[in-house]
Amino acid sequence: MGFLTGAYGKLMAARHLREIQYQQADVQRRLRHVTREVANKEKMYQAQERNMRQGMQLQMQQCIMGAAYQAGLPIGNAMMGMGGMGAFGQDCSMYAAMGGFNQQQMQLYSAVQQQAQMQFMQAQTLWQNMFEMQRDADLQALKDLEADLQTEKESLDSQVKIAQNEYEMYKEQEKSGAKAFMPESGQG
Repeated sequence: MGFLTGAYGKLMAARHLREIQYQQADVQRRLRHVTREVANKEKMYQAQERNMRQGMQLQMQQCIMGAAYQAGLPIGNAMMGMGGMGAFGQDCSMYAAMGGFNQQQMQLYSAVQQQAQMQFMQAQTLWQNMFEMQRDADLQALKDLEADLQTEKESLDSQVKIAQNEYEMYKEQEKSGAKAFMPESGQG
């Protein structure tokens, strides 16, 4: 009877083991997909954030240049063309050092520059907070799913080990039951 019980148990344990392994493979596939999706969204948010910072930096520089122009600071084509937008403040400082600005113009330029930088920092903080909230809201569901899938994978890993042990147990039971059917030799 041990042979039949062992053989049947081995078949059922093998079927159960395959079912768990299929579930395990499905969970691993889904987990890889979700992990990849989280990484792609993170890259997308980083690129958007970088583009936003660059755009805001450009706006700040344009604001400073526009205010300097309206204040009557001498902004020539050569000064703007040589230094570009990024070096505008350095160009103005160099121009002032050469005696191009009077004291009042230099103070006005400094005040405009400080105001623009302060507004830029405040706007950047606001946008940074908004990006963080949007990123958290958008990625939270995916991260929760990723955590659930990881937990399910770990559970299936332990179930596979248990099923493998059960299969081996029934295999040994079948083997020992088969020995009982074998005639004893040498007693004839």
